[in-house]
Amino acid sequence: MNKLTKGAIAAAAGVVLLLGGAGTFAFWNSTAQVAGGTITAGNLSVSNADGPGVWTDQNGTVVNIATYRIVPGDTLTYTDTLSVVAVGDNLVATLGIQPGSIAPAVAGNTADIALAAYLNAGATNTLTATGTGISGTGPTYTVTAGTAGVSQNVTASVALKFPNVNTAGAENAAKLGAVNLSNLTLTLSQTAPAVTP
Repeated sequence: MNKLTKGAIAAAAGVVLLLGGAGTFAFWNSTAQVAGGTITAGNLSVSNADGPGVWTDQNGTVVNIATYRIVPGDTLTYTDTLSVVAVGDNLVATLGIQPGSIAPAVAGNTADIALAAYLNAGATNTLTATGTGISGTGPTYTVTAGTAGVSQNVTASVALKFPNVNTAGAENAAKLGAVNLSNLTLTLSQTAPAVTP
């Protein structure tokens, strides 16, 4: 290889090395400090405050729903103390019964479907709360956290009424029906915030 070829190769290698070191080519730039800080996420939760609640019938008698045989005119009420926490300056949430949580015990069973329909139609919930941030009259309640936040116990009651329309045989379709209450829940859900244009 002659000297001219060797020199060309060495020059090309030097140019590649210079171009490869991008840090050696600088453009003007400048920065300004953003007034930042730490952002902390809020919280939204509902839980049992002091263990599971109790079921009672319309007479106030504590019942075991696993063995109770409901008839038209009965009302079963579940009462529980719940801890509600809502933290977030613009947080608004609703507390209410999860729709469709009273389900037929056997899908497709006519009597089960009829009983579930009666109980879903007669399901109501009430809420007794002290303090600020919770408002409404049911079946859903509004929880507004605000800058102070909400952290309190509330008494929640879910009443399942088997309506009696006082017409002979009107509820016959629900005889021997069964429902699954394992998914019956009171749900605390964030609502979409109002958008200010």
